[in-house]
Amino acid sequence: MISKRDTLMGLGAVVGAGALPLAAFAADQPKSSAGVNSAPEIEQTPEATVADNHDIITLDDPRFKVFFEARKAYWSRLGRVEDDVIAYILSPQFTGAPAWPTTRQAFFIIRTPDSVIIASDGLSDLFVDTKIADAGFECEVYIETDALVGASFEQIRDSWAFGVIESFARNVADWGGINAKLDRYGVLSTQLPVTASLPRGWLDDDDSVGVLVNIAHPARPEKLMLDGVSEIKIVSVTLITTKELNYVARGGAAAREQIVKQLKARTHPTLSSVRRAELV
Repeated sequence: MISKRDTLMGLGAVVGAGALPLAAFAADQPKSSAGVNSAPEIEQTPEATVADNHDIITLDDPRFKVFFEARKAYWSRLGRVEDDVIAYILSPQFTGAPAWPTTRQAFFIIRTPDSVIIASDGLSDLFVDTKIADAGFECEVYIETDALVGASFEQIRDSWAFGVIESFARNVADWGGINAKLDRYGVLSTQLPVTASLPRGWLDDDDSVGVLVNIAHPARPEKLMLDGVSEIKIVSVTLITTKELNYVARGGAAAREQIVKQLKARTHPTLSSVRRAELV
């Protein structure tokens, strides 16, 4: 069971305040362009907002479509949203991965003129089979890279970029949300396991990559109103080199802020470009 909570339960600092140690949820499920919809068990907590009408939320609730269209419209303003989403033949929650608000765990592919964005779609769905009125974990997460421009659907699905955002989305679900941590620290740092290859200097000896979470993009809203009531965060995940991650591990919050400042000075601060020069 998963609690509707906006805290990071049982997590201690690995590189000081604002660092997130993560569970390694492997990307081991077959993927397709269609998801499976049925309801996970959700444990309601006092933090959750209970619907006034006391109705159990079902998959035919019209808000699911409203939320989906709002998220798609957000990404459509940035580029061309693929008709097919990356999803699963069998929902990962049935094989041990953390549950999302419904069993539909999906990811948009958005093609901009100079990048590809892979964004979760469903972390902010309603909690099906509950009375919780909140928009799921009240966030969606994304990664953007120039390494996949012109790539096919299959190449994007099998890429390191998808592996990174899939792993992070699963951890967000496992925690029950990340918004409280973001409100407290702003930008976070952590490591994520990946199975796809990366250029030298980006992958450590444990096949993990370093990332910064929640760098703001000056041309993109950080929040999205889904239906006039439910507001969510749009959270970026940005790759950093092994050397930069070690620098943050040694220097803590001040070192992380220095890396963030340098990335924010770039034209595309959230871009995960494996061709960029190291910042330390």
